Amino acid sequence: MARPRLLLHVRARVGGSVHREGRGGGARVSHGSDGSPASVGPDALPTELERSVPSLGHATPAPASVTGAERALRWSVQGASLPLGWEPIAEALPQLERIVAEPHGLWVWLRAGYSWRDEAEAVREGLARMLDEAAPHLAEFEAHIGVDRRVEAVRLAATDVIDGDLAPYIASHGGKVHIVDVEWGDAGPVVSVEFAGACKGCELSEVTLHLRIEKALAKRIPALAEVRDATPRTAPRLFQGLFRRPPVSSS
Repeated sequence: MARPRLLLHVRARVGGSVHREGRGGGARVSHGSDGSPASVGPDALPTELERSVPSLGHATPAPASVTGAERALRWSVQGASLPLGWEPIAEALPQLERIVAEPHGLWVWLRAGYSWRDEAEAVREGLARMLDEAAPHLAEFEAHIGVDRRVEAVRLAATDVIDGDLAPYIASHGGKVHIVDVEWGDAGPVVSVEFAGACKGCELSEVTLHLRIEKALAKRIPALAEVRDATPRTAPRLFQGLFRRPPVSSS
């Protein structure tokens, strides 16, 4: 049986104001036995149109280092990329405090007093329909997103990569990695990190920096310019720059 349609107002923060899009119908999303979207629309194989529409994937908890982590989840997004730093407001989901987008993910915070145990399915349904409604307007939203919001989204992604995905690998070497700065340079976002523990002063930290952290973060943030090592050192690094990614093309 087809699920009921949920009508949403989708609003996006544009500078200090809020931009409103009109109402529209939600797309049907079929689910597999594990609850994850199996396909969008009536066919199992996505069409060209479906590949151009973002669709909701699985949700993962936020690392404890993210502000409000106990109320936050990150949903993966397939298909079309979302604008970096986009902050939609789903008026049909009043239990949400905030949404922040990265190209293939949505960070979602519940308001105080709500729990994911009770709200996860309703939020999932609402976010899926929100993405369907917003799809035709993503380029317009992207054109009005300020640098501060983009930088915040990059910091969230970097925190998730370092304190989430790569945390076991870093810990297995007895090391720690801290984000010390995120800025938007001429070539795009630059993330500066500092190594501690066994990684501090280790020449192989260049491998961790570029082949682990930078590579993983670039998959999440394609516009990433660089991840820099800001660890204080008393001598030149043996492998400095050897494993660095080629510069991001501006075309």
